[in-house]
Amino acid sequence: MSDFYSSIVKYYEEIFRPSNAQINFLYESAKGIKVLDIACGTGKVAENLNKRGKEVLGIDLEAEMIDIAKNQNGVDAIVMNMLDVSEIDGHFDLVYCIGNSLPHLSDLNEIEYFISEVKKKITNGYLVLQWINFVPFLKQEEEYLGSLPDIKTDKLTFERRYYREGEKIRFNTLLYVDGNRLENDEILYPLLIEDMLNILNKNGFKDIEVFGGFDKSEFDIETSIPVVVRAKYERD
Repeated sequence: MSDFYSSIVKYYEEIFRPSNAQINFLYESAKGIKVLDIACGTGKVAENLNKRGKEVLGIDLEAEMIDIAKNQNGVDAIVMNMLDVSEIDGHFDLVYCIGNSLPHLSDLNEIEYFISEVKKKITNGYLVLQWINFVPFLKQEEEYLGSLPDIKTDKLTFERRYYREGEKIRFNTLLYVDGNRLENDEILYPLLIEDMLNILNKNGFKDIEVFGGFDKSEFDIETSIPVVVRAKYERD
């Protein structure tokens, strides 16, 4: 398990709570019942979709996350690298990869390879992607690029900051919980919306929509923090 996830796995569901807008957006994007959740974490999003009649399979690289998804949240889930997605049996009406998981891939070539593999699992359905719009951060000229809003609950505070790291971004997190201060760094690839749109078009996706959130707000490349993309793939 990566240092980032090993440090937060016990608190993952307290930090990353699914929103109604998120669940509603994914539910309406699944025209059938077969759904694949890539980088599912502890499976709370999948659990919510299952409760609404979908049949969700979750995959994640972190075994401890998958254990929680299966044994606590009742999700059908397996340990798998997202780059190996084409090895999964069957096809799906909806595939989604959310929570800024894509920038954890090493570069644009790896991201394009992932898209080329994931399309093999879609049967006349949709792909939904969500990550951070890095454009406002990359415009900063200093090493420190800015931060995301702190996540605060009754139990913890989770701080997220971005720093320039060559051509990539260092994602610094601070978790204050149970009297402890847990710090971690992850290196991210600064995926841009224009690059993703080029990849989707190249791979035959149609009806591509771009939103500034799961609430379907308008995407503004200068000010929107999340970017949500929905695209249709029709098999020949």
